[in-house]
Amino acid sequence: MAPLWRRVSRTAGLTLGLVVILTVGCIRCFEDSLIYFPTTGNVGPSPGEEVTLTASDGVKIHGWYVTHADAKVTILHLHGNGGNLEHRRDLVRDLAGLKANVLAIDYRGYGKSEGKPDEKGLYADARAAYDWLCLRTKPERVVLHGESLGAGPACELAATVPCGGLIVQSAFTSAKDMASRVMPWFPARWFMRSNYDNLSKVAHISCRKLFIHSRADEIIPFEMGERLFAAAAEPKASAWFPSGGHNELTILHPREVAATLAKFLEPFR
Repeated sequence: MAPLWRRVSRTAGLTLGLVVILTVGCIRCFEDSLIYFPTTGNVGPSPGEEVTLTASDGVKIHGWYVTHADAKVTILHLHGNGGNLEHRRDLVRDLAGLKANVLAIDYRGYGKSEGKPDEKGLYADARAAYDWLCLRTKPERVVLHGESLGAGPACELAATVPCGGLIVQSAFTSAKDMASRVMPWFPARWFMRSNYDNLSKVAHISCRKLFIHSRADEIIPFEMGERLFAAAAEPKASAWFPSGGHNELTILHPREVAATLAKFLEPFR
């Protein structure tokens, strides 16, 4: 019979291995449910035009297109990981109030859109929206506005197609960095499929860029906003706000945020 210490070591090793395997399996199985929190249906009438887009893989995507009589620029808004367009109704109105046309979409699996969300799918949804806009305006008149998770497809677009500007609001450096923050006790980043590597992309995006973040963001730390800005290529600007949680920034500072966006859009006037 093996010595007691060897049997204990073997049992401990097997137990640890089993825990690792189960944890990795859970991460793989439930990764998407930990990233995406869609609300299906429950989207009221568009404040402008109802839009149905077809992504490159055939998935039908729903959006709102709101025009402004004096618009010189069009904003493509890509929202965060929760809710749907209905929760952005006031935001769409405020963006249009900047004398801009606005296209806001629900990713696959959100609102009235078909399918199930994942990184590749969100990139395809954003590209379908961009292509739709480019049939109606010049690419250099399109500004991408990615909020939180939406910064992922926004940065991917800005890195691969021409556009007039990129607004990165309350964004993380990468999904893997967020995983390390959420689970510091386990190297989840090694096993994730999702990347959303905004940090590596901003250094190669040549259009004008604006980074917005709250120092009091309780979900995506301000430090990530700082790192994105530091890594970004010129031309770039930043707007750091002293208060306001991840979802309250525009509620607490509506005028300041609007003024920041308006200043960024001034060259299009």
